Amino acid sequence: MPLTPAASDAIVDVYVDQCVQPQQDPAWRFALGGIPRLDGLIVTLRTERGIVGEGHIEAMALYADDLAGSLAAVDVLRPVLLGGDPLQFAALRDKLDNALAGHEAVKAGVDSALHELASRSLGVPLHVLFGGARRHSVDLQRILPLKDPQGMAADAARLAGLGYRCLKVKIDGDGELAVARVKAVRDAVGDSVRLSADANQSFTPKTALHVIERIARYGVDLVEQPVPAADVAGLGFVTRRSPIAIEADEAIRSLRDIVTLIAEQACDSFNLKTSVLGGLGRTYVAAQICEAAGRAYRVGTAYGPRLVAAQCLHLAVALPSFHYPVEFAEFDHLLDDPFTGLEAVSGMLELTNGLGSGLEQSRRNA
Repeated sequence: MPLTPAASDAIVDVYVDQCVQPQQDPAWRFALGGIPRLDGLIVTLRTERGIVGEGHIEAMALYADDLAGSLAAVDVLRPVLLGGDPLQFAALRDKLDNALAGHEAVKAGVDSALHELASRSLGVPLHVLFGGARRHSVDLQRILPLKDPQGMAADAARLAGLGYRCLKVKIDGDGELAVARVKAVRDAVGDSVRLSADANQSFTPKTALHVIERIARYGVDLVEQPVPAADVAGLGFVTRRSPIAIEADEAIRSLRDIVTLIAEQACDSFNLKTSVLGGLGRTYVAAQICEAAGRAYRVGTAYGPRLVAAQCLHLAVALPSFHYPVEFAEFDHLLDDPFTGLEAVSGMLELTNGLGSGLEQSRRNA
């Protein structure tokens, strides 16, 4: 007899709470702008039996809907979810797409809540929905936001002192300053810490190549999205000539983009963000596409409360491989986190125990 919930255990409530998290450093910025706080929503799905699944909707206007737009999108999707079977989460996800085009960050939060709800309804950890854990911890990379070289070096030394062995140096369109930032960070942490750099689309292809050749001398072994997202040919130009790996990030907005980048041999690696691709389910499919094509990939930055990191962690441990440390500890510099139960230790995250992602919302339990 198939596993299905009781007839009375359909989704009966869909509600959202604001989740606005100030940065510890309100001057936090990268090449595309400053992020003094992270705006978001927590979407909660509840069944008649009282089982709850939660997801985070990123409402950062640089990349997605703002808070008002996110709330409006949830209002459109709510009737689709009400009365739905929590174990038929894939079919429900298809209905969301039929009801509303785009708005992938909103759908990502809902999709994550659906996966959380399904795993809790079945009484299993979240990773079981993706085939089970192949590993029980992941190595972490931490982000160094844009500052002067000395400020970034100080941040790097602090994080290395906490046990992080991989750091990502944010750079922008100033090539000379990019080299100075990387050099200062390398001098601060020595040779034992792995370094990558992220240009967030800052360069033309030829300028990117010139900067990459210079920062590679300081042991940088990967550069994210050096050219504008739409310039697939330019990304391929850089990839074919770069002495180090080039990773696509903003160039990936859909599963179709991944197929195009593979066909064009435009990058060495794929940064797969759940908030961009539309949730855990689509990111799992994206990873399988990369696996089938023999291309390197990793689950991208979990930017938000600990819930996001835990859910991405459960996905990542179930994947066949990923080639580079992941950015699942950025919750560490965001304040007012409504979730507890996850901490980085010595540059690693251990798989959480319990049902679903294993996290609890302190606000709900207060």
